[in-house]
Amino acid sequence: MGWRNLRFIYLTSVLAVLLAVPAITAQAGGNKEKNSSEVVVQRVDNNSLIRLRIYIDGKVAGVLKVGETSTYKIRNGPHTIRAAFEDYQARSTEVTQFTANNSRLLFTVTDESIVAVGKESIQGNTPAVAVSSMGDNALLMGTSIETSVRNSFDRATKSLKKKQKVAVINVDADNISEGDYILEELTYLTVHSTKGFQVIDRRAVDAFRASNGIGVPSYNNDYILMLIGQLLGADIILTGRLDGIGELRRLRVKALDVKTGRLLGNSSERV
Repeated sequence: MGWRNLRFIYLTSVLAVLLAVPAITAQAGGNKEKNSSEVVVQRVDNNSLIRLRIYIDGKVAGVLKVGETSTYKIRNGPHTIRAAFEDYQARSTEVTQFTANNSRLLFTVTDESIVAVGKESIQGNTPAVAVSSMGDNALLMGTSIETSVRNSFDRATKSLKKKQKVAVINVDADNISEGDYILEELTYLTVHSTKGFQVIDRRAVDAFRASNGIGVPSYNNDYILMLIGQLLGADIILTGRLDGIGELRRLRVKALDVKTGRLLGNSSERV
């Protein structure tokens, strides 16, 4: 084999390697993309005086201003997320655990909690959700009634004291199934509140009403609500109402002092 032939073979080999590099890089990049997910976090409270930091897996992922939405890249697998409020109390939400698998996970942060509100699959090169301002919050608005329930609960119970005895009575709604669902969610949130409420079992509430011939009290009937609360030994009555249609649809939740009838907290959230 002559020198020219050897040189030709060498150059051909080098050229083949160089041409293969972009393909290898692209393949590696593609695998990396397929093994990653996104966390989208929206801040929905109104307190512009509080600085809020988002922690993912114990590390600072970013800082959110009021009304801002941000996207954070993560690897697939199990993760944790929490929000820390830099105010005089140095508060922090509870740690939320989640698992990512080529998915985009949506969270909202109120002034007391961080809540998972949705999850969607990322296919191929689906573009990331960009940071948006207060005017572009359509991304998470109306994605889940759970968000409205959580926000309503947080605001209605914000001023309540720790370890009070709470009875979750009723949620008025035209759709009975919807009302029952919200009632169950409010009960769940009350039971798992960081304030350690003593929650009267819903079955006890229903049994008491049945044995005393008391129908389902409405959101506006404070007298009956207070009477039930007193006889059950509760300190606080929690009740709600879902009304309106379309853009005017609202979830209203209120907390009543059983002894005085004083309104201790209420909320009105868009659904």
